[in-house]
Formats: sequence, C-alpha cells, structure tokens
Amino acid sequence: MKCHVVLVLALAVPAAAHATPSTVFWAPSTPYVQPYQKLHVTYDTYFGSEAVYPIDAGLTMGVLPWPKFQLELGFDLLYPTYSSGEPMDFPILFNAKVGAPEGAYFEGSPGWSAGVYNVGFEEDVTDYNTAHVMVGKSFSQIGSLSAGGYYGGNENLFRSSTGDKQRSGFMGSWVSPAIDVPRIDKIMLAWDVQTGENVLGATGGGLYVYFTPDIDLLLGPVFFFDEDLQPDGSGWMWSLQFDADIDLFAH
Repeated sequence: MKCHVVLVLALAVPAAAHATPSTVFWAPSTPYVQPYQKLHVTYDTYFGSEAVYPIDAGLTMGVLPWPKFQLELGFDLLYPTYSSGEPMDFPILFNAKVGAPEGAYFEGSPGWSAGVYNVGFEEDVTDYNTAHVMVGKSFSQIGSLSAGGYYGGNENLFRSSTGDKQRSGFMGSWVSPAIDVPRIDKIMLAWDVQTGENVLGATGGGLYVYFTPDIDLLLGPVFFFDEDLQPDGSGWMWSLQFDADIDLFAH
C-alpha cells in the first residue's frame, strides 16, 4: 500500500489541500499504517490540459514498534503554492494516523485506522485539520475492501462552490489482488472515493506498477465532485504518483 500526499491549489483564493497519510489513490481510504522504522517517500503530480496542482513531495514513517497498535507521522511539501496571489511562506501540511493491521487481535480481525491529515498553518487556507477513520478486510478472490468517513475541522474550508457546508462524508476503496507479470514484481488495480461537494470530494482509480516490492508507480484519472472549486473549473485530472519504501535499519 502506498502513502499519498497533500494537494494545494495554486489559486488566488483559499488553497485546497488533500490527503497526506497512507492512501489508496486519492484519499486516505485505507486502514493501512506505515510499518515501524520504514520511511515512505512520495512524489505526486496532478495535471490536465489546462490546469495542474503543485508538485507534492512527502515523507511518512512508522514510529511505534507494537504490532497491535501502530503510529505513522508525516508531512508534505507543496511547490509552488500560492495564496491570494502570493507565494506561501510555509507550504507544508502534517498528518498522523494510528491503527492495526488485519489479524492483529484475533484470526480474521479487520484492519483499522484513525487519524488527522491536512494539518496546516495558514488560517482559512491550509488548516483543514481533517479527522478520518477506516476499517478494511482482504479477500483472496476479491482484493482489499475498506470503508469509513471523514470530518473537516475548519467549516470555512469545507463548503461547496455555492457556499453550502460540506464538512463530512464517506470514504471507501478497493485494491485488486496482485497480478504477476514478467520482469517486475506485480501490478494491481485500485479505486477509491471521498464523497462531498467540497475541494476534497472526488473519485479516482488507476494502475499500480510495482517494479520491486518497495518501489511503485501509479497512473490514473481523478474526477472531482465540485469542479467549480478546482483550478480553471477542471472536472478531472491525470495523476502520476511515485512511491518508495526505505527500511532505515535494514541489515
């Protein structure tokens, strides 16, 4: 499972931020938590024919050694990022998530996670402070399924293009079983959704290409539920996401 990143729109209006903890495609729609002492490096781009998001480079790492209660901490740097037409002084967003993998408590127990993401420091610009919770289970023939929800901490930033409050919603995801292919590790299909007519509301999916068990590339489209909140009114964009896991203390 990969770790996704934050997105902030380069607009002369309050910036729109997006996910930074471990994610599937667009949202933190997975119970997965980064393992202890394993550093995740990500470099994500979102682009269309006329609009782009800033480049997102992030780090996330597991920091607790307990298999039944894990914790990951991370941050993302977004560049270039503007607010009201001026470059932001501190275009970094933070995240934290606790949880446990499947089977941690008893045979067949689901995985779970809870945390916060899009924690920023520009008032009414990046301080989304979004809480989320997820549960999930893997099935040999179907793949991994997850479901949960989110709640936005700053009501001023969780509004539709018409001004309606849209602070909460559903998150869900599916990841296919691994597909073996020659010369690389595997490929996997993935899809997720985060509901709500706000800057975070979208659904997307794509293809993971794992060159090794710890290095992958993800490509696919994301479709927004309120396109008037996106750059140049974009209804969708392509995403290309690079991810690598590094065991800092491997022998």
